[in-house]
Order: sequence, then structure tokens, then C-alpha cells
Amino acid sequence: MSNLLEVRGLHIQHAGRTLIENMDVTVEPGKVTALMGPSGSGKTLSARACMGQIDAGLRLVGGSLRYPALADRNWFEPVVGQGDGANRKLLKDTALLRGAYMSYSPQLASSALNPSRTIGAQLALSISRREEQPESLAQAVRDCLQEVGLPDYCSGSLPSALSGGMCQRAALAIAVAPLPKLVIADEPETGLDPVLTRAVTELLLEVCVNRGCGLLLISHQDETVERIGASIVRTRPEGAA
Repeated sequence: MSNLLEVRGLHIQHAGRTLIENMDVTVEPGKVTALMGPSGSGKTLSARACMGQIDAGLRLVGGSLRYPALADRNWFEPVVGQGDGANRKLLKDTALLRGAYMSYSPQLASSALNPSRTIGAQLALSISRREEQPESLAQAVRDCLQEVGLPDYCSGSLPSALSGGMCQRAALAIAVAPLPKLVIADEPETGLDPVLTRAVTELLLEVCVNRGCGLLLISHQDETVERIGASIVRTRPEGAA
């Protein structure tokens, strides 16, 4: 099977200062790739670039971005060495990919959840990005909640009515609701205590394994990555490589 994501030689600058240089990332179907580094090392910037999002003021000096499972195309080709206009065009060109092909779960649930809309409404919007729509939208919302261990009543709740851990689960549900082939999870343990960190990261892995999608996990926590690695080993059939 073709890789879901291939980034080669990513090089980004801001005002002449190098922020990321010669970074390579590959994500395969049904597998986890961990992108690690200390705070401030450019992990989130790299994650956004993997989705075709180069922010205003940043200069893409070099690199290639491909989604081989989707098409044989280097999305960075018309952007390298250009300015904000090219960055905006890349963002527009890749907009339809963010949903059914790939989704992003940000560091803080507050960044993923709209405080003025119910969890159910936000899930419904996310489900609308699927390639094939479900027969019952209400049932699809309930299924998404159940998958991340949230009760049905959360569908009618605003984010402010939920605990931090529940919001993190809701954010995960929204990220996977479009049935993406690639999930990018940006430090899912941020702001959680050790117990919730373990629960949320293991839930993230479980959902991705069940869905068969590739996972790009961004983290600065060795323990989180090691635990997920150990979980993957345990879930492999006996005698598997």
C-alpha cells in the first residue's frame, strides 16, 4: 500500500532565521510515526506544513510534500521560494483534503472546540466531510461519542459543560469523525494529569488501530511515545514482525 504522507527536506525560515531544516516524515497506513522534540523546536509548525499550511510571514525554502495514496503530486513545488500569496494558494488547494483524507487534533481541546456550539453540532459538521454520508446523522453522532467513551448527553452539551478530559475526548471524536486516512495528533497529553494522559493517548491509538488509519503523533514526552510503542507491540499477532 502507498504511504499516506511523505515530507522530504522540509526547510522553513522566518525573517531569514531557519525554523526547520531538512526534516523528513513518512506515515504508512495503519502505523504510527512519532515526531519528537523539545518545546519550541518546531513540531507544530512541521505538523501544519504536513497539512499544507504554511503561515503568513513564513518562507518555504525547500522540501516536498506528497500524499502518495492520493495522487502523484508535490504540493510544495509551486510554493518553494515564493511568498505569502503562494502560501495562501497552497492552503486553499489543500482545504478539501483536511477532512476525509487527513485530520488534525491540536494540543488543547479549547483550540479544537467551538465554545458556542454543542458537541453534537460540531460532530455533525465533521461527519459531513466524509466521502460517503451515513443514513442517520444522529446515529453517526452517537457512534462517534460511544467510540471515545462519552455518554449520549454530551451531544447536547457545550464544551464549557464538560470536564477537561471529556473535552479532550470530544476533540478526538471530532478529529476522527470524517473517517480520515491520516490523523495528526499534536501533543494530545497537553494540560492533562498523568491518569488522563494515559487514557487519552491509549484511546487515540485504539481508535486509529480500529479505523486502520495512519497516525502522526507529535510529542515531547518520551514516556508517551514509549507506551504507545509498547501498545503497538502487544496488539500485533504472535510471530508478526
